[in-house]
Amino acid sequence: MQKIPFSISILVLIQSFSAIFLLIHVIISIPFVIVAFFDSAELGFLATFDTIWDWIMISIHATIAAALFARKKWARNFILFISGIGLIFGLINLAVGNAFSILAIIFDIVTILNLRRKSVRAWFIDETF
Repeated sequence: MQKIPFSISILVLIQSFSAIFLLIHVIISIPFVIVAFFDSAELGFLATFDTIWDWIMISIHATIAAALFARKKWARNFILFISGIGLIFGLINLAVGNAFSILAIIFDIVTILNLRRKSVRAWFIDETF
């Protein structure tokens, strides 16, 4: 039985915490959505859209965490793709003056370099437990 690489464990924890955080956000926002509908229909629809978007993000984060933990090959490729897009948008944000995007750029670069290491690639390719 192969041990899960530490870096993959960290990515699984980050995805899991993101899903839990968004789930708590949805649960807390339910009363506000109800009040928004009674106050203004437009605001209620906007709040409902935000809640639906949060459910979509919860399912994406939870699916990625489960797929990484289960050694699905597509999860590695998907995270590489998403990190590449995040890196591009981080560089664009940095170019227009958002200094806080440096943190996102660093996180995306570390994620990409980590998932391209031979040991991590081999862990995803090897099917034996």
